[in-house]
Amino acid sequence: MKSSAPNQRRTLIKNVTITVLTVASIIIIFSEYLLTLDTSQIWAMYGFDLIVSIILAADFTSRLKSSDTKLKFIITHWYEFPAMIPLVIYGLTDSSSVIQSMVGSMRYLALFRLIRLYNLILMIKGSEIIVLSAAAVVTIIFGAFGIYLAESPNPDASIHNLYDAFWWAVETMTTVAYGEYYPVTFLGRIIAGVLMFAAIGILWTVVAFNTAKLVEQSEAVKLWDLI
Repeated sequence: MKSSAPNQRRTLIKNVTITVLTVASIIIIFSEYLLTLDTSQIWAMYGFDLIVSIILAADFTSRLKSSDTKLKFIITHWYEFPAMIPLVIYGLTDSSSVIQSMVGSMRYLALFRLIRLYNLILMIKGSEIIVLSAAAVVTIIFGAFGIYLAESPNPDASIHNLYDAFWWAVETMTTVAYGEYYPVTFLGRIIAGVLMFAAIGILWTVVAFNTAKLVEQSEAVKLWDLI
């Protein structure tokens, strides 16, 4: 038991570190869409993202080695492969319009880092409310970025920038929609559906958790009265 405590602490520190780095890399992805950056700034961010990708790859390799069923591990963690692709690949292809048109859709692969972030959050032990809050934030980021990529190229869409996309994601996640922003593309509606079900799931999980806590406290009071 004593030897397992330090191992759990090291695992927790590792997961928290990777979570922070993954969040930072996601912020970098958004920065390319939100900010006007010069070449040196872009390449500096690509360099940081490359380091994050190497760390993600090293973590994946470590977990793969410790797994007893390696093939099953690879199949169940397939989403981590696109998450490990560094953004510098996109920068290297920016100079070629032909190659850029072929790999332009690869920017969608950045969304897989959000899936990896979900997995990391679930692995971090702690308060259920903190975990659910973190899951809600990640869901909003995923929904906003996804709906922006799906809707912004469409001239009939009501969502044309990330600011509108984030506002729509917050409205949808909180189940309070004003109706000024809505998806019109097939992919956008799929993303909206996923976000709606995620919002319902997180909301009812919070309600169930609080109800269980109240029942537990009530039972504890009854037990104390009997004593």
